[in-house]
Amino acid sequence: TAFACKENGEKTKAHQNNATVNETVKQHKKDDDCKDVHWSHHPGEHGPENWQNLCSGFSACGGKHQSPIDIDTQTVIKDSTLKAPVFHYQTSPVDIVNNGHTVQFNIQGDNTANLNGKDYKLLQFHYHSLSEHEIDHKHFPLEVHFVHKNTDTDYAVLGVMFKEGKNNLLFDKYLDKFPVKKGEYKAENEQIDLISLLPQNKSYYLYNGSLTTPPCSEVVTWYVLKTPIEASKEQLEKFSKILDNNYRPVMPLNDRKVRLFEDK
Repeated sequence: TAFACKENGEKTKAHQNNATVNETVKQHKKDDDCKDVHWSHHPGEHGPENWQNLCSGFSACGGKHQSPIDIDTQTVIKDSTLKAPVFHYQTSPVDIVNNGHTVQFNIQGDNTANLNGKDYKLLQFHYHSLSEHEIDHKHFPLEVHFVHKNTDTDYAVLGVMFKEGKNNLLFDKYLDKFPVKKGEYKAENEQIDLISLLPQNKSYYLYNGSLTTPPCSEVVTWYVLKTPIEASKEQLEKFSKILDNNYRPVMPLNDRKVRLFEDK
């Protein structure tokens, strides 16, 4: 889940003396330099295993409550106190951008969701291939994240999985228009019926976690929908080619619990 690194003005000293090639990646930079730091989903110097070392503002990437996770359906806790999500999504215009890490749809208009008694504004949605979350140690071919904000320290992200099946009519409309190069931007006059992007059944797994991309801030309540939606094999392969394995490996659950809301 991509956000710009926040500036907090704090500075850390660069390790300038006796720096080896291996230590270079660990040198902390000023937090306000994070926006220019190169990071990647692919293993290596700039990959997920090193995100926390690339910039002091990315230190949360090494935290204890990170996302995504593997959801073990045998150990989740059914919680009758959880509430059904209420989506106040409208048919809205979108701008589509390839930011080099994902294809992101920036939402215009006032679209909100009431999640367990709190109202969140929908900011954008974007895609990961393969899925970032695993269910019982298995990836889905695609996952979409709907990013909602209440405050700077309170985000709710809705994760929806895709499985291979029938042709997705919405994808038919937009897949060929996807910006395939980094920085490519397309303003769409056509409107998207946002609610049509969600499955009818709204059962979800809930846990506290983080953004799945730097700065990996642990400010997210995750709602991972239990029911996937369908897209054809050809459509999923197109996504895979554009997104190029832009998923973070699953992170340890540690002391967290995953709760389940069952839609009736």
